[in-house]
Amino acid sequence: MRKVLIIEDNETKLERIMDLCSTEFPSYNLVDKRSYNSAQQEVLFHGNEYDLILLDVSMNTYEISIDDNGEQEPLAGSKILRFMKLRKINTPVIVVTMYESFVDGVKIKALDSRFKTQYNNIYKGYIYYNVKTEDWKVKLITMIKSLGL
Repeated sequence: MRKVLIIEDNETKLERIMDLCSTEFPSYNLVDKRSYNSAQQEVLFHGNEYDLILLDVSMNTYEISIDDNGEQEPLAGSKILRFMKLRKINTPVIVVTMYESFVDGVKIKALDSRFKTQYNNIYKGYIYYNVKTEDWKVKLITMIKSLGL
C-alpha cells in the first residue's frame, strides 16, 4: 500500500485533493498535516515512510484553533524541502499551490526553477490549483502516475 502525506492548511483545498486521491488511487493511505510545525515534525520522524508528499508552499505556522487565526509562513514549503535535503529524506515531493506569487513578489515559476536546482532528487514539479477549473486534477493525476506510484 502506498502512503501519501498531504501538507495543506486550506480546508477546501485539502478536501478536494484528498477526494481526488481517494477516487483515483483508492489503495493509497492518505495522511494530512495542516501546518508548518506539524508537517515538519511528521517529515522528521516519518518522512522516509511515505511514497509521496503533496506540499503546499504557503501555510500557517501552527494548527489554527477556534480562538486563533494562526500565523502565515509564506515559504513554508521551501523550508520543508530544505529540511528534507539536510536530513536526507528522499521522498518525492509535488508542490500543489493556489498562488502564482509569494512573499517579495517571488513567482511560482521562479520557485519551480529554484526547487529543480536545489532539490532535484526529490522535487518533481508543481501543480497550480485553481478552484475555478478542473485542470489541476488531470495534471496531478498525470504527475503522480509518471512517478510510477
